[in-house]
Amino acid sequence: MIENVFVLNKLSQMKAINSELKLKIINELILNPATGQQLSKIFGLSKQKIHYNLKTLLNANLVEIINIGNNKEVYYRAKAKNYTLDFSLNNHNGEKNENNRSLINQILESHNIDLASIAANLLENSLKMQAKEKLLIVSGEYNMPLVKKILVEASKRQIETTLMYRDKELLEAKHNLFSLATYSWDFEKFNRALKNTDVYLYLNGESKFIPLNDPEKKKIQQKAFTKSRDIIKKNNIRIAMMEGLMHDELTEENILSEINFWKSLDVDYSKLAKETMEASLQYLGTKTVRIHNSKGTDFSCKIQKVQCDYGSFTDLPRQSPLIFIPGGEVLFIPEEKSFNGIIAAETGYIYGKTIKNPNLKIMNNEIVDHKANSNNELIEQAILEGGSDGRKISMLSLGTNYNMDEANIDPLYKSKSKNVFTIRWGENVSIGGSVKGAVEWQIQLENPKIEIK
Repeated sequence: MIENVFVLNKLSQMKAINSELKLKIINELILNPATGQQLSKIFGLSKQKIHYNLKTLLNANLVEIINIGNNKEVYYRAKAKNYTLDFSLNNHNGEKNENNRSLINQILESHNIDLASIAANLLENSLKMQAKEKLLIVSGEYNMPLVKKILVEASKRQIETTLMYRDKELLEAKHNLFSLATYSWDFEKFNRALKNTDVYLYLNGESKFIPLNDPEKKKIQQKAFTKSRDIIKKNNIRIAMMEGLMHDELTEENILSEINFWKSLDVDYSKLAKETMEASLQYLGTKTVRIHNSKGTDFSCKIQKVQCDYGSFTDLPRQSPLIFIPGGEVLFIPEEKSFNGIIAAETGYIYGKTIKNPNLKIMNNEIVDHKANSNNELIEQAILEGGSDGRKISMLSLGTNYNMDEANIDPLYKSKSKNVFTIRWGENVSIGGSVKGAVEWQIQLENPKIEIK
C-alpha cells in the first residue's frame, strides 16, 4: 500500500532527484504504477535512459518494484503520495528545525484539516460556550495553529479570551532558571486569571517534555495546584485539557499521527456523549472488576466511583468535571487498597515517551515491582517525582471514541479509542478521588477481557 508521506532526509535522496525528468517520473508513478517501457512511451525517451533514472530512484528508496497479478513485467511505483523535504537533511546534530513546523502545517492543510471548523465545534459543542462568557487558554507553540483559530471563532461569538503562552523555552526557564519567588509569582498570576474565567482550556503539549526536578519548586507547584482546584470548585469553572501532538520532528509517523488526531476532533459530540453514557451503564452498581489478557495481565479491584468524559459538558449523569479533548472515556476510581495483581501490556506512555512491554506488580493499589523492555527507568523516575502518591493508581478508563483510529495515533490518545482499557497514575482529586500523584502517566490494554460482579 502506498504511503501518505515520504520525508527526504538524506543527501543521497536529494542527489537522486536532481533532474526534472526524475521528478516527472516520480509524479507519474504517484498516479499509477508503470513499467520502464510504458514510461519510455509516456515521455518519448529511450528505454535505456528511463531505466538509468529508475535505477537511481530505486537505489535511493524513492520508488519501489511491485507485483501486479501474474504479470512478468517489472512495475515501478512511487513510495508515497507526497514527498516533502526535511531541511535539516540529517545534519542538525539532534536539534529540531524551525522550518519543520510550517511544513507540517502545510501538509495538514493539504489533507483538508479545517482548524477553523474544529475550533468552532470545540467552542459550541464541546465547551458549550455562550456570548459574554470568559475563556482562559494556556498553550505553547505546538498548538498555536489551533489557538489562533479559537481566538477568531471566540471573537465572532462575543467570547472574551485570555491567552497565557507557555512554550518550551519559558517552561525550561521556569523549572531551571526562575528563583523560587518568581516561580511562585507565576503561579499566583495564573490563579488570578483563573478566578476570572468560565472555561479553562489547557493546550500545553510541551509540558510533558519538561520535567521538574527541583524539590522546593515541586512544593510550590503542589500548593498552587491545590489553590487552583479550590478556585475551580468554588466558581464552577469548566475544565478541558488537550495536551496535543504537534511534534517539531518531520517524520512520517508524526505527520500521520497529527493528521489522524485532528480528524478525530471532527467528531459529533452528541453522538460521542450518547455512546459513552451507554458504555457506562453496565458498570453502575459494580462491586468488583477483573481484567485479564493474553499478555499476562490479571488483576481485580473494587470500583469506588464511575464517571464519564463525554468530550463535552452535558446534562447527562456521571458527567466528569474535567474533560480531555477529544474525549470519549468511562472513568473508574478504584477503591483504596482493593487493586491487586499484574499489569502486562504492549505499551505505556510517560514523559512523552513510549514504554515497551511494561510489566508491573500491584498490591493494595501501589506498584511494588516493575520492569519493561524499554524506558523502565522512567517508571522509577515517575514514582520518585510523583511524591507520596507516586506509586498509587489514580484511575482506570475505558475508551469510547468511535472516531479515533488506533493505527496511527499518539499513544497518549490511544486510551480514548473504543475498547482500549487504560490504567493511570497521577491525581484523581479533580474527579472526586483522593490520590495526589504529581506525575501523570498511563499503560494501555487493547481488547482485554473484562469481568464484572
